[in-house]
Amino acid sequence: MTSIENNVNHLSDNKSKEENLPSEENYDSQFPKNVHIMKINNQLRELHTLLRDRTTCRSDFKFYADRLIRLTVEAALDQLPYVPCDVITPTGHCFEGLRHEKGTLCVSLMRSGEAMEKGIRECCR
Repeated sequence: MTSIENNVNHLSDNKSKEENLPSEENYDSQFPKNVHIMKINNQLRELHTLLRDRTTCRSDFKFYADRLIRLTVEAALDQLPYVPCDVITPTGHCFEGLRHEKGTLCVSLMRSGEAMEKGIRECCR
């Protein structure tokens, strides 16, 4: 088998695998309504790639894990209820913004949730 034939076979195998994957709508419907799936983008895909690469050194792994945790925390905070809030800017104009409806309470779970504490502290005051 030539390398071209090998590449063609690899591409056709991958295409058939992609065809069997559930669509985005079907994938979301597999979970309860209170489960929110983060939309995959290039940034998330790269972070997952770097975290799974066995050649990633420890300091880089920690950096990429912290970035992924922060993105996850930000996506979770986006699910909280917000209420309209008007503020006056330093130039005297009214800005129509949003504010959390209620305060945020975070509880750390020993040995599992502790890794997310830094990301939560960086996003919440």
